[in-house]
Amino acid sequence: IRENLPPGTLVTTLRAVDADGGAFGELRYVVLEQALGDPSTGDGRDAFAVNGSSGELRSRLTFDYERAKAFQLLVRATDAGNASATVTVRVLVTGEDEYDPIFLSPSFNFEVPEGARKGQSIGRVLATDEDEGVDGVVLYTLAKPSPYFAINQTTGSIYLRVDSQPQAGAGRAKREPREMSLEVQARSPLPASRVASAQVTIDVTHTSFGLAPD
Repeated sequence: IRENLPPGTLVTTLRAVDADGGAFGELRYVVLEQALGDPSTGDGRDAFAVNGSSGELRSRLTFDYERAKAFQLLVRATDAGNASATVTVRVLVTGEDEYDPIFLSPSFNFEVPEGARKGQSIGRVLATDEDEGVDGVVLYTLAKPSPYFAINQTTGSIYLRVDSQPQAGAGRAKREPREMSLEVQARSPLPASRVASAQVTIDVTHTSFGLAPD
């Protein structure tokens, strides 16, 4: 069952088979006991109800994946002659993407050092996500591809795709400061994931990035 669904949501229909005909073949279902996956939260009692005649199992609560991820129930089917059978039912709660990723800062500033080589990391962005499970995994991408920079999707490390190519001509003291901007996005691996963005400003003064060839 997905988290945040309203009470009364159908989980499954339990069905036992009795070979007797007539009244002795009619069954009544009842929940004997319930146990929460994480007993410390105390929300497991009366979390589900079973329809005595149809065997429909429905939720009695709205579940929160971050608090409880699994429930276990014991259900008994009894016929008119008091013969019975029991079954263990395990219900897993699945998460929804409830929270936006949050970058530790809305913007980041890095510098390409003089003489930096292809593959060298120049800085790292970091975002967190309060969701648990897959929805809480953060992956990083560049909003637009760059010929000079790439990002490690799992660590958030920004690295050079090419050598820094020292700027030819003027001495170091006379170089005009230059910057480039990137937009980094953070999201989970799921298709409908929430997305957050941060601006990255990179000092490229000591490179020839973006300059016309001499």
